[in-house]
Amino acid sequence: MKTDSTVRTTSSWPLGRHRPYWRWSAGAQLTRLPIAMAPLAFTALTTATSGSYATGAAIVATIVIAEVVCAVPMGRLFDRTGIVRGLRAMLALRGIAYLGLLAAAVAGLPAGALIAIAVVVGALGGGLLGGFRALLTEVVGEKLLPRAVAVNTMMVDLVIVGGPVLVGLLTALSTTAPVLLMAAASILAVPLVAAGRETVRATPVTPGNGLLRTLFCWICCAFAVGHLTSTVEVAVLPIAERLDGGANAAAVIVVVLSAASLLGGFLYLRINRPGNGRTAAALLAVLASGGAVVAFGASWPVVIVGTALTGVCIGPLITINSVLVEDALPTNRRAEGFGLINTAQGLGFGLGSLSLSVMPLRAGGLVAVASALLAAAVVFRYAPRSRPAEPAPAA
Repeated sequence: MKTDSTVRTTSSWPLGRHRPYWRWSAGAQLTRLPIAMAPLAFTALTTATSGSYATGAAIVATIVIAEVVCAVPMGRLFDRTGIVRGLRAMLALRGIAYLGLLAAAVAGLPAGALIAIAVVVGALGGGLLGGFRALLTEVVGEKLLPRAVAVNTMMVDLVIVGGPVLVGLLTALSTTAPVLLMAAASILAVPLVAAGRETVRATPVTPGNGLLRTLFCWICCAFAVGHLTSTVEVAVLPIAERLDGGANAAAVIVVVLSAASLLGGFLYLRINRPGNGRTAAALLAVLASGGAVVAFGASWPVVIVGTALTGVCIGPLITINSVLVEDALPTNRRAEGFGLINTAQGLGFGLGSLSLSVMPLRAGGLVAVASALLAAAVVFRYAPRSRPAEPAPAA
């Protein structure tokens, strides 16, 4: 149990000396790094080995779909067998599967065989991020949870931006080097998985499918954040072209979105509030407003303001959503519950990309804005107005 002096030390700067948190974070970011690296890494690899970047794109799509489909079943498995044990086993197996996929690509196996291995890679990774999130409360405790989630959200932004940069640097050495690093990252994360002050052990999972009803508001929120964020990210090039810009101008939008997301996460971190349903609904409404400005803006200053308005809401929304999901979950279904939230956000990301591939830019943007507004209405109407009171300490 933490002493008062420990709490004061870690409160002076967000989790600065909280070693269990940084161990957890290192494991979580190593687990996430292959996901950020995969699109560029596999397209570069298959272009070099078979001359087809389309095979690499198909591998990435297969991994993502398998992860989304398997997130909830894997979370349920972790809840049954023990989260720490499950994470260690799946991380090690995913690292081996990445090596197998690399070997198959280098050996020139047909695309069908590569995609079959990609299914295994994605299935093994399906519950990893939900499992890590399920451990977080045990690692940092209830008081530091909002701060820990906010810091983690900022770290995620850095990994997402840094992953492709790392691939670019490594590809200059060899097209196999990025995938080797992806495998190594999974394996290196294994010894970093540990329970916190309370051991997370296997517990019987309560029967029924009540999690969908329990988490409905937060599923809608996660879906909307993923949907609108993906729509903006995928649309940057056509938006830049609409405003007589090119690839460099599109990169400016991505940089502004990422920087605003980091700023929003940092500001919310300093506030250190867990938030509630009304705050989440308000942020979703602002997110929708920013998305509308980006989709319909007719000049660069307007689009940049809309992008910043969108980005600054992302970090606080993810933090609030994560903390309130934790409040709603029974302790023996955390991995499954966070797997469900990750699935919703992943489906939102997928829909954002799909909508822009089948409809005009402004129509796709309008669908994403409507998604965020609908989520805001659902959260405002049905989410709890405040967090449940903490139980009184035992005498």
